[in-house]
Amino acid sequence: MNIAELESRLHELREKLRSLNLEINEKQSEIDQYVSKRDAVHLEIKNLSEELKKLNQERDEHRNKINKLREQLEEKKKILEEKRALHFQVKQELRMLKNVRENIEEIEERLKKLDWILQTKPLPKDDEKRICNEVEKLQSELQLARKKKEYINKLQELDIEIKNLKEEIQKIREEIGKSREEMLPKILEPKTLLREKIKMLKEKADQWHNKYLEAKSKLQMLEAEKILLTSQIIDLQNTIKRYREEENSKKVSELKEKLKHQAKAKLISGKKLSFEELKILIEDDEWYSSA
Repeated sequence: MNIAELESRLHELREKLRSLNLEINEKQSEIDQYVSKRDAVHLEIKNLSEELKKLNQERDEHRNKINKLREQLEEKKKILEEKRALHFQVKQELRMLKNVRENIEEIEERLKKLDWILQTKPLPKDDEKRICNEVEKLQSELQLARKKKEYINKLQELDIEIKNLKEEIQKIREEIGKSREEMLPKILEPKTLLREKIKMLKEKADQWHNKYLEAKSKLQMLEAEKILLTSQIIDLQNTIKRYREEENSKKVSELKEKLKHQAKAKLISGKKLSFEELKILIEDDEWYSSA
């Protein structure tokens, strides 16, 4: 291959390198676009994830509120069962006193009267014994009457407490139901929509990332091809340089040889030599030795 062919080949390789650089720049621009689009989607996912995080916090707050209400509910239900059990127990005790009269004031008045008689009047033994027996009987009746009244009062108190507890329990249940109803449109539905949107965006981001990877792989191949092509160009440039140096050296040698013949001819003919002609003859070791 002569130097003209080598230079033609060098021109082809340089044109190919120029086209390859354009292709590399286009591919890098394509990669930058994919990265930009992927990062934009990632930013959107990040913002939506922050919204989802806030909704999760609100959900946890609602759940904590509901759990506390449930604890209160269980506590109230436990107290209600205790009150009902006590109500049943008192009612059973009262049922055993159903035949006991509730005339506490009459009994107390009668006891005062009998006590006054015993304290102020001398009585025959039989009358005194009879009155003492009556006092003992009345004291027993008074104790039972007071016990019955105590049970009646206790049942009335328990009825009120049980009623209040039922109302409180119903109120807590309504509050739990209301909190659950609020969670659905306010938290659960938006959470579902956000999750679906984040899932779609992640798929979109993956698509951009896959395109980025494909373009990056292609760019690496192009850059590898550029390295190889650049190496070929450098090798070819060195070859052409060597060819030119050899050609120039040959031309110089031929020129020197021509001048040497001219100088010899002028010397033989007795003509005057120029400085360059004389210098060439002196540099010719063979001629210089014979001279």
